[in-house]
Amino acid sequence: MHIDELDQEDADIDWFAVDAEGHILHVASGGGILPESVAASQEVLLELHHYFLTLPDTTAAEAAEVEDGAEAAGGYQSFARYARRGLFSFEKTRLHERADSRYHLVARPVVPLLVSELPKKLAQLLGRTRLPGSVGGQTALDSSQIL
Repeated sequence: MHIDELDQEDADIDWFAVDAEGHILHVASGGGILPESVAASQEVLLELHHYFLTLPDTTAAEAAEVEDGAEAAGGYQSFARYARRGLFSFEKTRLHERADSRYHLVARPVVPLLVSELPKKLAQLLGRTRLPGSVGGQTALDSSQIL
């Protein structure tokens, strides 16, 4: 089922993407508009969410410095739990500003999980949402650049 824009505005939806190097991103929408590849299927989103939340913690997480103009993370631990599972974890920079597509890094993994390490079906589902370039050195991203 498609996630409509009204539901997107009213919720903080966790979604996932992969970069050009195979790193996996967790993004907390903060009431923002989702990329169409994410909004296209609530079922796929829930399957990915379940998978990443049930992975065991494998590494430590590092907190990222909060960017100027960004609201502080609404609970670092929720972002660190994804980073401890190998995901780069981002939060919406201006919460509940629907049209603002800017996000900032909250936590990064010490050892990143790669899409090539996922079960084939999940790797294919995750591959629907791609960030051009590498997330490795980024502290911010613009979701309008997500394919």
